[in-house]
Amino acid sequence: MFCFFTSQAVAEVTNSQMNSITPLSTTSQQPPKPSVTVIKKPSSTSSPSKPLQPLPVKQPKRIAQHAEYLHPGILVFLNGKWEGSDHLLNVTNNIGVVISIIKPEDETLEVNDLQFQKDVAAIFSEANIKPQTLVAEGQAPLPLFEVEIFVYPIERGYVACCQGRLFESVILDRFKMDSSMAFQAITWEKQHLIVGPKSQFSDQLKKTVQEIAIAFTERFEDYEKLKRNTSLYEKIKKSASF
Repeated sequence: MFCFFTSQAVAEVTNSQMNSITPLSTTSQQPPKPSVTVIKKPSSTSSPSKPLQPLPVKQPKRIAQHAEYLHPGILVFLNGKWEGSDHLLNVTNNIGVVISIIKPEDETLEVNDLQFQKDVAAIFSEANIKPQTLVAEGQAPLPLFEVEIFVYPIERGYVACCQGRLFESVILDRFKMDSSMAFQAITWEKQHLIVGPKSQFSDQLKKTVQEIAIAFTERFEDYEKLKRNTSLYEKIKKSASF
């Protein structure tokens, strides 16, 4: 069976349904406001904090001591006193050679600095020392081996002081150097004093210069052997921090 509704009944039902629908809100939900912490500035009347002061360093007691080793080299405190020795460990084998002869201007010797330089260079070469200083650009021309000869005439002869000296670049605690500076110091030396007649003086002088060069190369080779003895070398290196 079919039911028919009048247009007025349909309109009344439609109006009743529309009135029962809750309208949507037209305002969007606002996000919560962030919390703000207010930091109060310290009062201008409050006293400022004092910086921390370093603790005073106690200075060690100083005592008077007498130096006994009066040569270039290394000092080690042993048996209650400071012992000294030369020390050529890790010296490069590129060492320049210079000969300086200081004498009265009117004196003429049978030998000259060039002859001595050739003799020293030949002795160095036998010990695998290249008689030439090689450094990086901007570095000081060190190490350097110098033989300095002072000659003074006496009656019917000469007296001469000969000294061989190794110059190296060292670092001192008392001041700081920049990259364009170097402090050179004598780290090895040997001296001889000779007196002889004029007829024999040139041979004496030549022999003395050779003896000084040989003495240096022997010490150099001793430390090279030490480096090849790995166990002993590492022990010394660790104990002395070389």
